[in-house]
Amino acid sequence: MNKDSVEFREAVRHPAIARRLWLSIHLYIGLVAGGVFVVVGLSGSLLAFRVEIDEWLNRDLLAPTRYTPESGRASVDRIVEASRAVAPPGATPFFVHFPKGAGGYFDVIYGTHGEGAHQNIYQIVIDPSDVHVIGRRLIISHDNHFAEPFTLFLMHLHYTLLLGEAGATFVGFVGMFLFVSLATGVYLWLPRNGKWRQAFAIKRGASAERLTLDLHKTTGVYALGVLLVVIFTGVYLIFGSQVQAFVGVFSPVGAHHLADRLKSSPSFGRSPIDSEAAITAVDRLFPDGRLMSLALPHGEDGVYVVGKRSDDEVNRSEPKRLAAVDQYNGEILQIQNPRDYSTGETFLEWQFPLHTGEAFGDLGRAFIALMGLVPALLYATGVLRWRQKRRARRPPF
Repeated sequence: MNKDSVEFREAVRHPAIARRLWLSIHLYIGLVAGGVFVVVGLSGSLLAFRVEIDEWLNRDLLAPTRYTPESGRASVDRIVEASRAVAPPGATPFFVHFPKGAGGYFDVIYGTHGEGAHQNIYQIVIDPSDVHVIGRRLIISHDNHFAEPFTLFLMHLHYTLLLGEAGATFVGFVGMFLFVSLATGVYLWLPRNGKWRQAFAIKRGASAERLTLDLHKTTGVYALGVLLVVIFTGVYLIFGSQVQAFVGVFSPVGAHHLADRLKSSPSFGRSPIDSEAAITAVDRLFPDGRLMSLALPHGEDGVYVVGKRSDDEVNRSEPKRLAAVDQYNGEILQIQNPRDYSTGETFLEWQFPLHTGEAFGDLGRAFIALMGLVPALLYATGVLRWRQKRRARRPPF
């Protein structure tokens, strides 16, 4: 060990020097990663109510219909067929969303052919009561996010900063640096004089400098638990395979999920069954719950995947209870049921609904929307306090 490293270790052991070191780490991570966190937090606040915002901004396309569950709906096959009349040239349907309740609508999702994931995605909205096409829009553009609906644009801004896969990786690493920022923040907040009550309070009648510092510290400490959850779940949504591999060390992961490349039996000259037959097969398998989605077969050996959410699922926007159906004989090939999940799979299932707040309904989403403002408050008070300290160090003349 050389002399310089020994002197550095000795210096770090000194409380004052150690504190300055952690303060510098907290500052520089906060200035860079904190700025990204502000963008991610503010966009996340809006995305907590993405469906409602989207419907409000697109009232002509996503307006309530005359559909009621009691009156029944047209068959999915008629709805998909009706959507073909306005589909973009060369696009094929691959997914269907069911109405979410009275006044709901069907939307059929189309994709244009492209290399890999580079394709445009379109949404065609259908009134399920009389099968008329309400309208069509581009929802995902492979080369221009500004052409997308506002909420889809926000989603790409939220997790990629509009920079594609490289941007998503960058945001993921920012999240990991934020763990360090929170850890150093807690270290700097810990009261060295044992006055814990003061550490949790904002001093009344304090100077602007003290008020800024107290607001920064107390906001951070009171929001700490939620911030840790939101950041961890966000990192998981970006680095999912890596987190799954880590969780898999402690509990089986993936055994109760649908396989990626399920195939139907050979056709032997048979015509495919229609969508309603696949749905009926899943209704017999899962008589409870609500139909929410249908993935259409891709190619001659593709399968139907029916999503029917059970009432006790923690995911509310997209069902995790799925069944794959052979497109020729209607047999159930494989099921995915959260009730069968291992501990590790259940832990991972909770990550998205915790991140969005939907695990706890509308109140949870409202709470996450409010928490999305916290990074901006922490960043503003942190930068202001940094500038105050810089001004204080300047000579008076």
